[in-house]
Amino acid sequence: MSQITGKRVLVVEDTTIAATYLARELTTLGAEVVGLARSEEQALEAVEKYQPELILMDINLSEGGSGIQAARQLNQRFDIPLIFTTSYSDDATVSQAMETSPYGYIVKPFDTKTIKTACETALHRFALEQRVALSEKRFKMASEAAQFGVVELRECGQDFEFSGASSLQNRFGASTSLSKERFLALFPAKERQDVIDAIESGSSLRKTIKVTQDDSEPMWIDVVFSDVSVADNKVMVGAVIDVTERQRKMRRLKLSNVILDQLAEGVAVLDAEFIVRDANRALSRLFGSSADTLTGSTLGDFGLTREDLCDGHQELPAGHISRQKLSLVNAQGQDFSAFVTCAELEELHGDLRYVVTISDITELSQAEKRLETLAFTDPLTGAGNRNYLKLVLSESVYAGHLQALIFIDIDSFKLVNDTYGHDVGDEVLAACAELIKQEIRREDIFIRHGGDEFVVLVQSEQDVDALCNRILTTFTKPITIDAGELKMSASIGVAESRDADESTELLKRADIAMYEAKKRGKNQAVRYSQEQNDAIEYRLYVEQGLYNALTNKELHATFQPIVNSDRKIVALEALCRWHSQDIGNINPASFIPVAEETGLINALGLKMLREVCIAHRLLRESGHPHIKLHVNVSILQLNSAMMVQEFLNYLADFGVVPEDLVLEVTESVMHDFNTRKVLKELSQKGFGIAIDDFGAGYASVSELSEPFTTIVKLDKSLAPTNDENSKQNIIAESLVNLCHRLDKKVLFEGIESEAQADFATRAGSHYMQGYLFARPMSLMEVVSLLDSVEQQTN
Repeated sequence: MSQITGKRVLVVEDTTIAATYLARELTTLGAEVVGLARSEEQALEAVEKYQPELILMDINLSEGGSGIQAARQLNQRFDIPLIFTTSYSDDATVSQAMETSPYGYIVKPFDTKTIKTACETALHRFALEQRVALSEKRFKMASEAAQFGVVELRECGQDFEFSGASSLQNRFGASTSLSKERFLALFPAKERQDVIDAIESGSSLRKTIKVTQDDSEPMWIDVVFSDVSVADNKVMVGAVIDVTERQRKMRRLKLSNVILDQLAEGVAVLDAEFIVRDANRALSRLFGSSADTLTGSTLGDFGLTREDLCDGHQELPAGHISRQKLSLVNAQGQDFSAFVTCAELEELHGDLRYVVTISDITELSQAEKRLETLAFTDPLTGAGNRNYLKLVLSESVYAGHLQALIFIDIDSFKLVNDTYGHDVGDEVLAACAELIKQEIRREDIFIRHGGDEFVVLVQSEQDVDALCNRILTTFTKPITIDAGELKMSASIGVAESRDADESTELLKRADIAMYEAKKRGKNQAVRYSQEQNDAIEYRLYVEQGLYNALTNKELHATFQPIVNSDRKIVALEALCRWHSQDIGNINPASFIPVAEETGLINALGLKMLREVCIAHRLLRESGHPHIKLHVNVSILQLNSAMMVQEFLNYLADFGVVPEDLVLEVTESVMHDFNTRKVLKELSQKGFGIAIDDFGAGYASVSELSEPFTTIVKLDKSLAPTNDENSKQNIIAESLVNLCHRLDKKVLFEGIESEAQADFATRAGSHYMQGYLFARPMSLMEVVSLLDSVEQQTN
């Protein structure tokens, strides 16, 4: 049965989604989730109320305090294992978290296997530590064994009988026994219930009482309850401290051997010279040596020196207890991990001075190693994770030998996830990791930075360019999955150590170089340069500006008319424009790609859709319901089921029917299987689909055969020239004829002269767009233009 089965678990997480996910996974694993807390205060209250056996605590609680501070308070008040859950954190945060001695550390995003392993390891470690704590308790009893007397509770449970404790008998005013009622009367009234509870439950308790008899001076006696109870007609034995010197010696002789031999942990009594004077059977088993051999020797033969026992001193400092984990060796030469405690006896007994307990914690050490492996290893690929990367980059000894850092990003991996699902995506990532491992040297360090990103730390002196080329070449091998074979590629950025003042700067620079490789067309390696850094800084500047523009409503729509062959306005294309008070007008070519890379394209798309719906409503109310509206959509928007549904909801709210809109998509979008599927569904609903900028890039003529596309919009680079016999005009005319045969409408954009317009008309173009007819304008300007044309016609 799993360690976590039936365990009461408290989840402290301020994010509802993460908290719900953890609760569901823990319940599936058999745990009982007793509560969910969102803040430091709620966490403390929940622990008081539910008494959980395990706590999962988010380090960063956005509201209501800090997970680290909550952990400190819980450690002071409770003894409950705690596991931190967190996303990527800086060094200072991780260092503060580790100071609270957590039992585990889970990095988001979670998965069931990681949660199960971390929880079971924490619970197993906690159980082992409890055993160690119990051994310390037993050791304490052993160290005081010389001071104990024996007292037995009779089977009737009503009388105590003293054995070999005449001094106690005299002080209690009894002969050989004392009634339970009279015995309890020796204690203050407010403490009697504690004594009764200890006897009935068999728990340990120590009380100091004052005994007065006749006219003699009062005496103070310590009474220790340990497993004193009556159960199944069997008498359990307890102990009472006898304050007389003679009785101390007697109890030492009676109890020390019994208690020491009953302990599972090894116990040794040492003299002032650290010579073993007595040892229990457990210590003999632990070291594989007889008690006779141990007695009279030091523990140095087993790897335990005098300095170890005294924390580096020759003598144990007064009042100090030494506790440490050490590696010891038994008589057969086998190493084992041990928890060693050394303490000075409170009262010396002749030349006996120290008591040492030794616990075999091999299992605990192995659990800690497994926990460390989990903390620094990516479970999917077996590579190091981001925690390990931060560790080695901050280690000066290692960083001094670092030659270069290679940043690898798997190209178009999102399409694999979207097409085949995340399980297949994980399979592909693991296969990609194996391809990379085959090309790097043993001394190089391989890291999964996150998602589809990998890092190679090159320590050896080698040709980094050759290594990158080998990695690129190995990706030419197809990856086999259940659905078939996939061809993957990678974009690589390289930063050499001489390019950066600090090793941590290498990661940033290699990332910048990798981004440049993506811009250049992917599937290549690029070295870092300062020019790339400047371009990235500008990109970040634009990205932050976009966030502010969406918030400050600096983005707006303009509309450029589209005319038919009779030069009548039949449609408007909605164009996004950005005017900043600080910068002025910003070219869409600068911010649209940034919006697509950052995901802001979805927010921008909803903004434009709202403008289109309002425009259609106003055109209809102004008497121009026949005007269609063209709007650009991206592959990211079409691949988001939420965005497509929101798109349809917008239309329904504004009373716009699909037949009133034409969706313009670039020809690159048509190459994606999922996107074509979505476009087919939208076409069936009544939307017009136009291929935008056809001929601008990698033009696939086969895409023209798709039945759901209705308009082919020829790129302005194919706009006619003054030379009617030029190759550009011949190509444009041929494409128009091809579209006619495939029953597609043709739209020429970029028309700026009458000659171009005449050529487009003669070639058979259905629609035209360009500055010759109108520049992009506001919606009110469009309505005015339409009204003016209508008045002139009438």
